Amino acid sequence: MGKRTERSKKTYDQMAAGYDTSPEGYYTKPHKAELIKRVIVRDGDSVLDVACGNGTLLGALSRKASIHAFGVDLSENMIAAARERCPNCTFAASACVPLPFTNESMDVITVSCAFHHFESPHAFASECMRILKKNGMIYMAEPFFTPVIRWLANTVAFPFSKSGDVKVYSEQELRRMFEAAGFRDIRTYTKGTVLFFSAKK
Repeated sequence: MGKRTERSKKTYDQMAAGYDTSPEGYYTKPHKAELIKRVIVRDGDSVLDVACGNGTLLGALSRKASIHAFGVDLSENMIAAARERCPNCTFAASACVPLPFTNESMDVITVSCAFHHFESPHAFASECMRILKKNGMIYMAEPFFTPVIRWLANTVAFPFSKSGDVKVYSEQELRRMFEAAGFRDIRTYTKGTVLFFSAKK
C-alpha cells in the first residue's frame, strides 16, 4: 500500500461516523447525484461500486433495479457503515488494485469522486477491463477543475494532502488512459464541479 493510499485509509476511517454531514460529504453529493441519474442498471446486473464509502451510491442504484450489489473501500469503518446502511448489498474492505472479483463477473462499475485518490490509475483501468463482462460499463464522476486550478491542485496542494489525493485528471487524460486499457465508446461531459465519464468494454 502506497503512502497516499495509507493516508486515504486513515482519513476515511476517521471520517466515517459523520461523513454525510462533513464538508467532504457535502462536496461529493453532486457526484453521486449525477451517477444515480446517469448509470444504467437492469434487473439481474452485477454492480460494483469502488471506493464505495458508506454505501450511499450503491444503495441508491440498488433501488433503481433488482441488482447484485457489491462495494469495496479501503476504510473498514466506511465498510461497517455501509453494511449497516445497506444490509442487502455485499461489502468488503479492499484496495482498488487488485479488485477481489473473478474475470468477467461485473456488468457495471462505478467510482464516485475517488479516482483522483488512486495511486495506480492505469492498473485500475486494466482491472476494470478484467472483471467487466463483454459490453460492461464503467461510470465515474470526478472533480472538475479549470486547467489552472487543476495544475495548482496537482503540483502545489496534492503533494501535501493529508487525505491521500494523488491527481485530478482532464477529460483528455481520462480518455487516453481508458482507451489504452481497451475501452471504447468513451463519453465525458462537465456539469458544475463534476466531470462525468463513461466507457464500454
